[in-house]
Amino acid sequence: MKIGFKHGHIKVAEGAEPNWDEVAARLRFAQHLGDANVCFLRAERTEEGAWVVPFFSAENSTYPGAVDMVLQKWTPYEVLDVDRVDIQTVPVDDLSVLLQLAEAGAPEASATDLGAVDQEPAPAAPADPERVFDGLVGMDRQKETLIKLSKTVAKHGRSAVDCFHFVFVGRPGTGKSELASRLVTYLDGLGVTDGTHKFVKVSGNGLVADYVGQTGNKVRKIIDSAVGGMLFIDEFYGLSVSHAGGYGQEALDVLTDRLDALRDQLVCVVAGYPKEVDRTLDLNPGLRDRFGYRIEFPDFTTEELCSIFHLIAERRGFSVSCDEDEMRRALERLKRSKDFSNARSVRRLVDHAVVEASCDHDEATITSKDLLAALPQCVTEGRARMGF
Repeated sequence: MKIGFKHGHIKVAEGAEPNWDEVAARLRFAQHLGDANVCFLRAERTEEGAWVVPFFSAENSTYPGAVDMVLQKWTPYEVLDVDRVDIQTVPVDDLSVLLQLAEAGAPEASATDLGAVDQEPAPAAPADPERVFDGLVGMDRQKETLIKLSKTVAKHGRSAVDCFHFVFVGRPGTGKSELASRLVTYLDGLGVTDGTHKFVKVSGNGLVADYVGQTGNKVRKIIDSAVGGMLFIDEFYGLSVSHAGGYGQEALDVLTDRLDALRDQLVCVVAGYPKEVDRTLDLNPGLRDRFGYRIEFPDFTTEELCSIFHLIAERRGFSVSCDEDEMRRALERLKRSKDFSNARSVRRLVDHAVVEASCDHDEATITSKDLLAALPQCVTEGRARMGF
């Protein structure tokens, strides 16, 4: 009895991104109920805007087409373009998938593995490229460093600097992801990146697969998807051994090699707490050398948090008429909260203040009364965790 391999796609949604937890649950159901030996890969978007999930399947000669029938019978999805696989022409990266199928070891579908990597839409580019950074509070030093480096690369090429990858370190809510996203737009305007605001964002845990032999393949595909733009790896510590087991080391090794191979074709930023990022970088002797620049993101001052509060409220369509001394005292108390996370905590405070304002009066204005009513809902008493 011979084993044959097939490759195809399942169309899971039109237009809007589907609920990947639901898609994964339905595919797992089909795998178990139909005893289907099928491996699902990361979702893709077609030119027509549909979401499709590629798959490989293994079938024996006694029941040809069994997997196709199982997927059509036990899921609401349409099975597309199923073709028999020519082993000799299969890309090397996919051979490990076929080996698992041959050993009947296909992994269960999971939302993490299926869900497309976050890629944010491109913001409108201003006439003056440096206006991209307007509205960022407390980041003058970081912006100045990135602008100088970017202009150097735009003027003299990627070879002008040894390695145009970055380490962003700081506590949550200090603007690391926001600044990275705006940096892509700035680099697009300078012609350093491809002009499409390709910003592929993934967590450290998101680079690690659930089964032996899959992590390297997953890391390569995610890195390659960022070619022409930026790969932003948040919570980089997710690749440490303590968080990712033995698979984290594999991911770091592949990341090291791939960044070297594609050094002129994308920008990579890793982000997280300083000490945790440093420990993770040290797990591969060559990885630290792939990152040429380190940008520090300190906690916002109380005055900066006040400015952020005003900006967020204005974006929501609300004016702020709070007494400034009361606002400073409120934000000082917020900073002492056990789970304080800088701008994220301020955003949550604005959310609650907006609700209080809406219940108390008709005007789209946040008053001191609204702020003080919202504050206890956003403060967890206890000493704040510093994370350094």
